[in-house]
Amino acid sequence: MSVYSLSRNRAQKGEGFPGQRIVVLPRSAVVCAGNHALMGGLIATDGGYFPHAVGHRRKRDDGVNQAIFIFCTKGCGWCEIAGHTHTIRAGELLVIPPQTPHLYGADKSRPWSINWLHAQGPLLDGFLRELEISPDKPVIHIGDAARVLALFEEVLAVMEQGYATQQLLCASYALAHLMAMLVREHRGACHEQPSVQQRVSQTITYMKQHMNQSLQLNSLAAMANLSRSRYTELFKQQAGYAPIEYFIRLRMHHACQLLDTTQHSVKVVASTLGYTDPLYFSRVFRSVNDLTPTEYRKLRKG
Repeated sequence: MSVYSLSRNRAQKGEGFPGQRIVVLPRSAVVCAGNHALMGGLIATDGGYFPHAVGHRRKRDDGVNQAIFIFCTKGCGWCEIAGHTHTIRAGELLVIPPQTPHLYGADKSRPWSINWLHAQGPLLDGFLRELEISPDKPVIHIGDAARVLALFEEVLAVMEQGYATQQLLCASYALAHLMAMLVREHRGACHEQPSVQQRVSQTITYMKQHMNQSLQLNSLAAMANLSRSRYTELFKQQAGYAPIEYFIRLRMHHACQLLDTTQHSVKVVASTLGYTDPLYFSRVFRSVNDLTPTEYRKLRKG
């Protein structure tokens, strides 16, 4: 008999694990949040943390109104959905779309530890599309993502403080931050092997270490051992900009820091970043920041 069969034969156990945390918002509070202009788009309705969840098992023949996010941090679990059985290992995220029948539980020999959330709202469908989630593909790899885990914790911690409007508002935006981070982690890792992603990341590190130099796309692509077109495609997936545009923005961001924290002249700032022509530097700066360096320095900040 398989691990899954053994698990299914256990009585359903949704909670009751030593050290667990769980919050379920009153449905009236969820309705109020849904009608609020600033948080109605994305709402965390339930959340929890189940450590070493021996015997954990949940079956919902009709699904629920929310999407369910289960991040496995230790051990292993399983899920039956859309006629298929999926294994969920540490570092993987199980996402069950709304209204989707499902059955899931902890592995018998290595029960999972999980952080979990239920979420609803009009913005949810867009996030599920970005995560490429469907009933046929409910599991994605996140990895040892400390930032993702910290955001799960942040959402839960805010929910634990109560369901006054200000608390629900904080939970809503912490959840949006979590969703965005999940998209970032997934998009950075899902299309290529980690070694390729790492090589692209190394070129970003190289850019940050050589902001006073003029870098060429051919050299950066060669550094990643990729063609120009493939490198550019992967770089844009990871950083949001084409390589040279990203490098220019890095340099101009550092220029802003120098203008804010030093008394260096525009000429010296330009030279520090490898620009021999201050006028050209000023044009590039303005194209990124919509202000000349002198205008930027005069702005009140903070």
